[in-house]
Amino acid sequence: MWLALCRERRRMPGRLPSIACLRAAEAVARHCSFGRAAVELNLTQTAISHQIRKLETLLGMPLFVRKGGTIRLTPSGEQYLADIRPMIVGIAHATDRVARSAADTLIVGCPGTFMLKCLAPRIDGFLRRHAGLDVRLRTLNPYDQGDRDGSGPFKGLDVAIRYGLGTFAGHDADRISYERIFPVCSEAQVDGRSLPLDPAELARHRVIRTTTPLLLRDDWPLWLETAGVPGLVFADEVACDLLYSCFEMAANGIGVVMGRTPVVSDDLARGRLVAPWAHSLRSASGYFVTVPHGRGADEAVRLFRDWVLETFAEPDRLPTPVA
Repeated sequence: MWLALCRERRRMPGRLPSIACLRAAEAVARHCSFGRAAVELNLTQTAISHQIRKLETLLGMPLFVRKGGTIRLTPSGEQYLADIRPMIVGIAHATDRVARSAADTLIVGCPGTFMLKCLAPRIDGFLRRHAGLDVRLRTLNPYDQGDRDGSGPFKGLDVAIRYGLGTFAGHDADRISYERIFPVCSEAQVDGRSLPLDPAELARHRVIRTTTPLLLRDDWPLWLETAGVPGLVFADEVACDLLYSCFEMAANGIGVVMGRTPVVSDDLARGRLVAPWAHSLRSASGYFVTVPHGRGADEAVRLFRDWVLETFAEPDRLPTPVA
């Protein structure tokens, strides 16, 4: 066994930098500052400089160019940092998973729009109710093409809020609420007209199309068809790849966007958005709280799942247009 281990070690690369060197280089590259990297890592600038020198000596080339009080990566440094950054993040996540206590820590994944519009404004209610629980939130990237069967973006999560049709391999899913889709815009776009508006009036407006991979299709054509104005041509169009940004653009008067419950409900209640058109469609998709098979009985998971279902359940109806 010892002989086999020695042979394996001979096959390993001879130059292996320390984690301390890699963390220092990654922090300096991210901040473009030795000082800010030192603050983040709770080290002195001298210690950071020492780690960078060790790494550059090992590599046989400079990673940073220091000129006129500024710091920037060399081309080789940019490539090297791009290669090592995912590994550093992966090591941190793996260490966190092993070191944490499953009894008092809960790692929750959530799409960005639901996180910002729904979860973040209300998570204090859960934290107050379960003050001894350490909750760690991770924003799920809709562009992450990792395997969706429990690896990739969902690896290491105790529970997740996910968008889809309700079937998630390797996970149990509970629908949070039914999703309805309908056009929304700022009140300024309505311009004092009596509501609800005729769908044909959309020809006077700029629309905002969402191109996020979270959505499987553009819902405007189906909405127009079922509203009785198939093929209607809008005055103008703009596309954006994140739902949250689309809703913010609409709230700032840029145009009309296809709203979705529950992620526009708060903006409708506060008057940042209005739903001037009465017609809505019930979507087959929606938001679900998902748990890996076999984890549903874990106390922390059960508490969070029950809180989500209690907090975000909505009636399956379109908000009444503002008069």
